[in-house]
Amino acid sequence: MYTHLRWNVPVQPNSSAGVLSLVLVLAAAAVPVTRRVATEDPLRPSCVTVEDPFEDLRDVKIYALVYYGRRTYVDILNAYLERNLRENGGVLDGVIFAMVKYTMEDMNYLVMLHRRNPKSYIIPWHMQGGAWDVIWRLADQPGAYYIKIDDDVVYIADGAIAEMIREKRRGRFLFVSANVVNHGILSAVHQETSAIPHLVKPPIPEGQTPQEQKLGPWIFKSDLMTDPKYRIEHTFYSDCVWRRWDCAALVHEALLWRLEQNSACLFDFGIFDFHAHGYETMHDGIGRSIDWNDNFFAFQHEDFDDIDWEGVATDDERQMSTLHPKQRGEHAGALGSAIIAHWTFSIQEKGLLANTTLLERYRARAEIIMQENAEKFYFGEFQPRGHLWER
Repeated sequence: MYTHLRWNVPVQPNSSAGVLSLVLVLAAAAVPVTRRVATEDPLRPSCVTVEDPFEDLRDVKIYALVYYGRRTYVDILNAYLERNLRENGGVLDGVIFAMVKYTMEDMNYLVMLHRRNPKSYIIPWHMQGGAWDVIWRLADQPGAYYIKIDDDVVYIADGAIAEMIREKRRGRFLFVSANVVNHGILSAVHQETSAIPHLVKPPIPEGQTPQEQKLGPWIFKSDLMTDPKYRIEHTFYSDCVWRRWDCAALVHEALLWRLEQNSACLFDFGIFDFHAHGYETMHDGIGRSIDWNDNFFAFQHEDFDDIDWEGVATDDERQMSTLHPKQRGEHAGALGSAIIAHWTFSIQEKGLLANTTLLERYRARAEIIMQENAEKFYFGEFQPRGHLWER
């Protein structure tokens, strides 16, 4: 199973702070989640908030498996992980940090996060170096469900993880992906379903050049993106998504704009079947090695009973997204209600960081959750910060 670090954490069961914390955790047992409700205007759905106590998942073991390495991004992700811990009223029994590529400072930051969450955060010190299969073998608990999460996930909608596990338990799909904003396939789906409005870059202040400032929020122009420069091709490795930072900026700006307008549920497309057109191809007929990006998806330990571990060791994303579903004759799908934001593909990263304030705005949104977490579950103590590297 898993190796847990053990720390001497002071416990004060009779303290007023402890009683208050218990009351707050119990009060948080029902989490407000958003549902899409149709109206007369298909582009103006009502995004309704309902309370979800997750009672149907109470006895279901659920773990996050985080590809860990970049503390500046995990600083944001951690706010959402803590919010989703079962001991904080969520559904995650634990978070396993698979150490992929990291510095000593990244490792020190992870230890600090574990000290804060000793019962739920798991650092697999027994994990040996090797190929990609070593990471996936950490999902070793029979009957348990896992959510694989990239470390640069910068937004997770409330209830997204629970909804993914529910869909996985229905048995329709081998793997259930989140509805990933900034995704090789789903970015085109978001544009085709008009979730991405026509947004334009803000004007550069007089006397400045684009190199002298980072772009703030883009400006709404109309419901439909009509600029031909931002046509997202419905094929894997779309040039607009894969190679251009401004296309990545557009999809992120669309999500943040809709969150501000309380219309983010427009991103909810129901269910999208990645393999509706078969494997290693799409309706365009162009062959490809990867059918979908596995940035954030649900699976079960038993799904790997017959997996090609040598293939996983060589190219885990190809094995998960394409070859293993093909071998089993099963499909993978994305769940529209489980909205999350994936920060960047490697080619996009430099441009996004240099030319936009998107990461700062995602961080500001996460800091609101950090404050709520501190007040409700951590005796007022704010989480350690990874982007500032405060020790």
